[in-house]
Formats: sequence, C-alpha cells, structure tokens
Amino acid sequence: MDFLTLMIILILGIVIFILFKQNKKLKKVNEKPSVDISTEIVKLKSVGELNVFKIYSKEIVTKKNSPFSGLWDSVLGWTMTKKQIAVIFEFEIDFIYDLKSKDFKIENLGNNDFKVIMPPCKYKFSITDMKIYDEKNSKFMPFLLPDSLNSLFGPSFDESEKNKLIGEAKDEIKNMSVQIINDLGAKIHSSATDTIKTLAKSFGAGNVSLEFADKNIEKVDVKDSNIELGNELKQKFIIDKK
Repeated sequence: MDFLTLMIILILGIVIFILFKQNKKLKKVNEKPSVDISTEIVKLKSVGELNVFKIYSKEIVTKKNSPFSGLWDSVLGWTMTKKQIAVIFEFEIDFIYDLKSKDFKIENLGNNDFKVIMPPCKYKFSITDMKIYDEKNSKFMPFLLPDSLNSLFGPSFDESEKNKLIGEAKDEIKNMSVQIINDLGAKIHSSATDTIKTLAKSFGAGNVSLEFADKNIEKVDVKDSNIELGNELKQKFIIDKK
C-alpha cells in the first residue's frame, strides 16, 4: 500500500468520524424531553374551585304563589288585608366545581387519552336586591329601611327579627332556584366540558371525556351551597344597623 492510498484512507476515516459526531449532536438537538402527560394532567387539581357558569335571576313572589312561612308569610299576607304586596328578589348563582374534591378523578385510558370524573356541582348564591312592591299604590318600599319594616310589622320589629327575615329569604331563594338549576343542567355541563378539555389539552392530553355526577335535584343542599347578601345590599344593611 503506497503512501497516497494510506493518506486517502486516513482522511476518509477522519471525515466519517466528524460526520458521525455531528449526526449525534443533531439528534440530541432534535430530541424533545420526555414528558409524563399523566403526571402533568393531575395539575388540573391545582385549579381548585372552577367557576363554569353564572346566571342572574329576578323572582316576583305574591301571596298567591308564595312558598313562604314565618315572617315572610306576614309580609305577603298584606295582599289579603290592607295592601297588595309583592316581594321582588334579584340574585345571582355561580355554578362551581371543586377540582380539589376527593370526587374529582382522572383516569388514564392510554395513548394520552383521559377520562375526567367531575365532582357534584356546588352553587354560590348572592342576593343583589330585595324589594317590597306596593301594587295598590304602584311604588317600591325600601326593604331594609326602618320605616318600611315598621309599617309592615309595627314599631316592635327589632334587629333579631330582621335577621330572621333575611335568613328565611336566603332559604327560600334556594328553594326557588331548584327549577332554574335543573333547567340549566345541559348548559352547565357543556361549559364545564369546554373548560376542562381546554385545560387538559394544554397539559398535552389527547382525547378527553367527562363524566358528571350531577342529577336533577329536589332541593338545594344547604351544606354544599353558600348564600350571601350582595355588596350593595349588605351596605344598606350596615347603614341601617348604625
């Protein structure tokens, strides 16, 4: 083997070695880090309470269709005596799924497909306004002001009775909301599905299906539902207490 042939073989060896090293580096650059999607999607739980829907409702109640008892029955009882009275409730309902609940589960179906089992929906109520309407004289009576309450119940109507009146109103708003909640079931699930799928796919999930535990309800569970006065109505109550 002459010198020239030896040099050619040596140069070819060096070129092959260089190409091999460059190809190896290129593969490393193109390789994507391995991500465990099943671990990533569990991060959905970190969302906590997921608000998927909100509605505003106004309900008008008279003696004829009143579900009330107690003090509210006395208010609406005026329709049969001195005046024709209607009570107007304005309130909002937030539909919430707690993704930290033990009932929230994620099942790995393989091939990056997942099944999400949703916890029961919770409802948060906010009473934005309560008005007493004098139909006979066509005027509103401010609900929380002393003059209105005293004209209805007499000057002996005190703070504890007012609190009782508000407490009864909160319970009855939940009762009035049952039909609203049942009628909106499909929309609530659709909104929750869109939101969960978007979040899951942002973690790299493929196909995502959802299963809901919600069914038509006969009453709103007081334990799992929060109801409060809206800020404006609460402010009126505070001013009245001073």
